[in-house]
Amino acid sequence: MDVDPDSRARTHLANERTYLAWFRTGITLVALGLAAAQFLAPDTTSGASFVQGMSLIVIATGGFVMLVGAQRYREGRGRIDEAAFRPAASSVLVTAIAGIATAVLAALFILLAPSA
Repeated sequence: MDVDPDSRARTHLANERTYLAWFRTGITLVALGLAAAQFLAPDTTSGASFVQGMSLIVIATGGFVMLVGAQRYREGRGRIDEAAFRPAASSVLVTAIAGIATAVLAALFILLAPSA
């Protein structure tokens, strides 16, 4: 079976665009964590501040999202070359759980942070 080279190129480009979306999301989380650490008042109660801890969690989630995106890109590239499509399952679920956990922690941060 012959594969249309234009179709294959479009599929590879779509895979790259998808990776870039994962990457942008990760970078956004890293920037958000850095901004929170820089601009929110550090309320140190026992060593490390709550703001610093929350910021590190958001930054780590951003790094995790970028790693998942890179892994999905690599696997997608191989599947495109093999002409064997398999939809994502575990990476989407794990990333969704990480995002939801970060959202819950952020909500707790807002609720528990001392007001000025």
